[in-house]
Amino acid sequence: MGMINAPITDPVSVDHLTNIAPDGITRFTMLQGSVKGALISGTRLVSQARANHQLGIIESLALGQALLSAGLLSTTIKQGTRLGLQINCTGPLKGLSVEASWDGNVRGYLFTDSILIDKPLDSFDLQPFIGSGTLSVIRKDERSEPYTGHIQLVHGRIAEDLTEYFLRSEQTKTALAVSVRFDQEGRVSGAGGLFFQALPGAQDLDMEDTEDRMREMPSLGTWFASGKSRQDLLDQWFRAFEIEHVHESPVQFYCDCSRERFLQFLGAMGKAELEHILETGPWPMEIHCHNCGSRYYFPREEIESLNQKNA
Repeated sequence: MGMINAPITDPVSVDHLTNIAPDGITRFTMLQGSVKGALISGTRLVSQARANHQLGIIESLALGQALLSAGLLSTTIKQGTRLGLQINCTGPLKGLSVEASWDGNVRGYLFTDSILIDKPLDSFDLQPFIGSGTLSVIRKDERSEPYTGHIQLVHGRIAEDLTEYFLRSEQTKTALAVSVRFDQEGRVSGAGGLFFQALPGAQDLDMEDTEDRMREMPSLGTWFASGKSRQDLLDQWFRAFEIEHVHESPVQFYCDCSRERFLQFLGAMGKAELEHILETGPWPMEIHCHNCGSRYYFPREEIESLNQKNA
């Protein structure tokens, strides 16, 4: 058994998630192969992350934007590898850590469980909650060896700072937009993102035209909330850009944690540590996976049995 999916119990949410276009990632090239792109629809992904971590609106917005960004950037890595994004910041959000595998499994968490808001929000701008700090992009190869690049946050907004990261650290022109939309009752109603990157030989004008088009587009959260698909968006907004080499892939909120894996971890502990757990409790013992919010419970007898095996 893998991670535990918390049930989404609100009937309106369940009905909405059943009726909108499925989550997924469309990757493509355009403008005669000079620009590569990826488009993600992730309303279920963000809704599941919210349910698993039991998040409020601002928290869901921040984690949702980061998960969508990681999903988009999973299209830039090779088979068998992973990509992580980490923000450490001075604002009430404190930071976040998300990770995507090459095959579209995305997970992550915020460094704070809840943000206290003392007045109604003027806008869904994350800048006041992020403030200043650093953004790290971590690439892990097949052997999980990490390669990390860092920049100081410039904007305090996830998509804009990632664009800055690619320009500064990797000298690559990139455009990125992510959006999470909520309905009147605060439910996640639509979530999506769009990513473009100049390929070698691209003209400056190609990326400028692409960025202009992105600015003219409706919010992606609103687009997917209305039930429209990724293909609808590309057909309607980017037809003139000669899209080709289209590839579809899945995306989901998924973690490879499991009860068995945590039990192995406990079994590898020293006798003194297990004795301490047995003396102090409480029971059943709870282990919480910070990456996905899953909670696993172990009765005292199970830990005693592990301890005897270690004897």
